[in-house]
Amino acid sequence: MSVAELYNKGAKVWLPHTIEVWQPGTVIVSYNEKHHIVEIQLESDRNAPTIKIEVSDLNKLPPLRNPDILLGENDLTSLSYLHEPAVLHNLHVRFIQMNSIYTYCGIVLVAINPYQTLPLYSNDIIRAYSGRNIGEMDPHIFAVAEEAFRKMVCIFVYLTV
Repeated sequence: MSVAELYNKGAKVWLPHTIEVWQPGTVIVSYNEKHHIVEIQLESDRNAPTIKIEVSDLNKLPPLRNPDILLGENDLTSLSYLHEPAVLHNLHVRFIQMNSIYTYCGIVLVAINPYQTLPLYSNDIIRAYSGRNIGEMDPHIFAVAEEAFRKMVCIFVYLTV
């Protein structure tokens, strides 16, 4: 499947926005390699006129959105499309809708500062992550610490956290 074939009618895309940074849109007229045009309807304002984008280079096509089943994925590397709008949207969903400040990106733990005290560091939570493998529970700094401790003690691998 060529890149151009991904931009068929109904494809979900991201468009740059001056205030929101990225806004969701839907392809309503499939990309035409002959005329190099794709037509997109903004999802935030169905009454707004459609946006026709003339694409001289396939790299200039708007970024594709991930399927809804991946909304709020706890590991960014699991996303079908890993680009700026996909990462920002996934972090937004996890932080705003799921109240989760932690997200994995492979072996890296991404944390969003909530600028408030959260009940994330109690003894009960420490015990919940104790003895668990990373990935068994939601992303958390205690999961990373437990993994590092286990490798240091059991496998004699020295790590920096």
